[in-house]
Amino acid sequence: MARWSTLLLDDASLAEMPRLPVADVLRHADLVTAQEPHPQALYERWEKQQWSAQAIELEPDREDYERRLPKAARKALEESIATFIIGEYTGLDLLGPILTGAPEERDHLYLGTQIADETRHTQLMLRLGEEVLGLDPDPRRMLTQAWNMVTTPHRDLSRLETEVIRELQEHPSDYRRWLRAVALFHLITEGVLALVGQRAIVRSLHGTPLLSGVKAGFTAMCRDESRHVSFGLHALRQGVREGYGDDIREVIEQSAPIALRIEEGGEAESTEQGPTMRELGIDSLRRQLRLIGIEDAFADHVIGLSLRQQVSPEQ
Repeated sequence: MARWSTLLLDDASLAEMPRLPVADVLRHADLVTAQEPHPQALYERWEKQQWSAQAIELEPDREDYERRLPKAARKALEESIATFIIGEYTGLDLLGPILTGAPEERDHLYLGTQIADETRHTQLMLRLGEEVLGLDPDPRRMLTQAWNMVTTPHRDLSRLETEVIRELQEHPSDYRRWLRAVALFHLITEGVLALVGQRAIVRSLHGTPLLSGVKAGFTAMCRDESRHVSFGLHALRQGVREGYGDDIREVIEQSAPIALRIEEGGEAESTEQGPTMRELGIDSLRRQLRLIGIEDAFADHVIGLSLRQQVSPEQ
């Protein structure tokens, strides 16, 4: 890199990403969203921050996964990648109606870049599934395998996403429905789940020479996610100001409790010291709700709902 910056990740090449200070990677999205960038600025960032999913070398990662990782770490990585296989493909599959329903031209232009990102992320996850985990190379069969590996709350959230996006698809010019879809897709799925999950993987690999390809890929995805979440917060902040706060609160009330329970039913046990995924998700939810102008009392309400909505024994 040419110079030191508080936003080291902004200018890093793919090869440099595994060596970045982990603290800078973990706080990058928070620094970007705090700037409240508009869609044009996000588009310009996207043009400067391209990377190739095909350029990441994964053969050493396969060796690390099969021969060097402890069993518990293998299981945790397997479950995490399965979650992202489903999540990134779902993002690619469902983002189209959000692009089509964009209320302004600058929104439309930016969202075109996000579809490109989701395509790249999906390609990387399919590579990780095949080349690292040894899943079926056929995308449809791999998606079925991954679906069977994710938790019950993850499946529930995916079904809710489908319902909300289908409503928008049937009413493409409905701004209220568009904001509901953005709230679920950008704030919850990306801001509470994807970003927290990507950070967790990067943090877990900090200080180890293993899985450099996985580390580079997820670091690059963290940088992309900072743009995605920033766009969602911009759109929702505007929606709240225009009087659509109740519609945004409604979909968050439905989805946030599910997202905060996303790990329930997973088999892997984390031995990592520090905050849990749930705690990180709560912090991210609170921060993003504040940034769009929704009160802390509402955040307390949906967090309380997640505590009461436990997975039943029969599930």
